[in-house]
Amino acid sequence: MSEEIQTFTTEYLDQCAHLYIEVFNGEPWSEEWTFETAKARLFEILNTPGFVGFVFKHDELLGFVAGYCKQGQKSKSFYLEEICVRSHKQSQGIGTKLLNQLMDTLTAMKVTSVYLLTKKDGQAEAFYTKHGYQRSQHLILMAKRF
Repeated sequence: MSEEIQTFTTEYLDQCAHLYIEVFNGEPWSEEWTFETAKARLFEILNTPGFVGFVFKHDELLGFVAGYCKQGQKSKSFYLEEICVRSHKQSQGIGTKLLNQLMDTLTAMKVTSVYLLTKKDGQAEAFYTKHGYQRSQHLILMAKRF
């Protein structure tokens, strides 16, 4: 079977939830996702208005990208919620192919910017930097725990 990129639909939800657990419960994230919580998270993203997402397959599902468009006062932006590639397949171009497919689609939709959150100073930041993303000089992440 050759590699293919397809639209992320509910058909892929269970496979993507399993992949999400594999990647984000491992290093460097060390999170504690269950199948139920991962599936619920991806279901919420998939059902957000303006959703755009793709899966990468080569004999099996190896990665996905997902997020949604948001209308601003003058243009549309895209919030990149998740990009996830099977751990042993990272650094082989799958994430780049998914990101390129996403960017082609967003360009056709007249989206003018993409933003995301990721761990700083790690492999993920290096991946995004390689693809032209940079730390925002105008925005900061603020949080409140309760």
